This record gives sequence, C-alpha cells and structure tokens, in this order.
Amino acid sequence: MESTARNIPRQAALQTRSILIVDDNDLVTRALRAVFANAGFNVATFNTGLAALRHATEERPDAAIIDIHLPDISGLVLTQRLRDLLGAQTPLVILSGDTSMETINSLPHVGATYFFPKPVQGAQLIAKLNEWIDQTPDPQNL
Repeated sequence: MESTARNIPRQAALQTRSILIVDDNDLVTRALRAVFANAGFNVATFNTGLAALRHATEERPDAAIIDIHLPDISGLVLTQRLRDLLGAQTPLVILSGDTSMETINSLPHVGATYFFPKPVQGAQLIAKLNEWIDQTPDPQNL
C-alpha cells in the first residue's frame, strides 16, 4: 500500500509537468507562462528568488528557468540553492541577457543544466526541457 502511494505523485508528474519560472521582468514571466501553459506545463512564476525558493521547497518543480539578475538574490545563488534542494536530475536553465564570460564560466559551478541567451525561441526551450525531463530517472526505479 505504501509503495502505491509513493508512485501516485510520480505518475501525476509524468502527466502534467511543472515548471518554476523566475524573472523580475513581468513581460518575460507572462510570455513564458503562456508558452509553457500552452505546452501542457503547470507553471509557477515568481519575480524574486527567495519567493521562488520557498515555493520550490513545498511544490518541487520538474524544471526551473531562472534569470540571473533578480532584485533580492542572484539567480546564480538561487540556482545553487535549487540544485541542492532538487538534486542533480532536475533541469535548471539559466535564461538571461547577461552573456559575459564571467557569467557563462560560473554556470557549471552553481549546477546550471544549460544557458539560453535572451531572447529565446519558446519552442526550442520547451523541446530541450522535455528532453531533459524525459531523461530524468524515476526515483522509484533507482
């Protein structure tokens, strides 16, 4: 009975994928929300990193898209905290207009899965995220 109860959330997660979007630009968050909702994702958007982190502790997303420059904490710090919280298998994508070498070089150190420069094609972002999520092993089978 206990085994079945643990399988239900994973089965539900496979049917409706959840994504956390963190960007301080309302236009970006609204556009990404629309793109991902139309692709069948359950979307949670936040304009600050700390609010997103609190949400992720309660509602663990299947993936996250994070801007680097947030008003409260750095998106790089948020990425590292989410990596610690969500584990190595959860795709954490940095989406930013900051393409400096310093930023790009710091991404592996904070656990980012990938970097997309702004602006990004929504279809390309969805395709990559679906690919990464599909590769995530089911914890029940480990």
